[in-house]
Amino acid sequence: MTKSQPSGVKDRILKAAKELFISKGFAGTSIRDIASASDSNVAHVKYYFQSKANLFEIIFDEAFDILINRVSATITSDLPFEEMIERWITTYFELLPHYPQIPMFVLSEINHSPDALVDKIARKNPEKIFNRLSERMEEEIKKGTIRPVPVFDLGLNILSLCMFPFMFSGFATRTVGIPRSEYNALVANHKQHVVDFVLRALKP
Repeated sequence: MTKSQPSGVKDRILKAAKELFISKGFAGTSIRDIASASDSNVAHVKYYFQSKANLFEIIFDEAFDILINRVSATITSDLPFEEMIERWITTYFELLPHYPQIPMFVLSEINHSPDALVDKIARKNPEKIFNRLSERMEEEIKKGTIRPVPVFDLGLNILSLCMFPFMFSGFATRTVGIPRSEYNALVANHKQHVVDFVLRALKP
């Protein structure tokens, strides 16, 4: 075995696992599926990643880091307020189609391992994000461009509106029989509705 082979196998397993988790979900994907799709074997998957759950967590951590970093960069930027809100919402609709299991995994972590999730979020300095958003909203309230809205309520509303379409995707594609590609197109179009809804709700 050459030196390049181990990392090649590991990368193939990660790529295949990500694609399978997207198309079949965590529960619908087996280690054998991952091994077959990555042209490896079950022993390879277990050697590099120990378990399906551990493999998923590695993929989740990568996606979660990207998501939090983008949200943080957007909220702490100097973009005009309405543009910042639109960019914040767009981040979810751009990233979550590639990692649609994030919302369900977050719910699972909240129910089963809340301390681990808190640690993940705490490392991203959420207080800085929250404080900057509060400052931006106070500035806009003083200018009269938005009505007084608690920053917590705004954040919760945006999270709910952006996360739920992806949490609902498995149910929709199975019960209504919508192909995932068609559902993703519907969700992509839904993004502008969310932007308009949030901005209208903030108007004085």
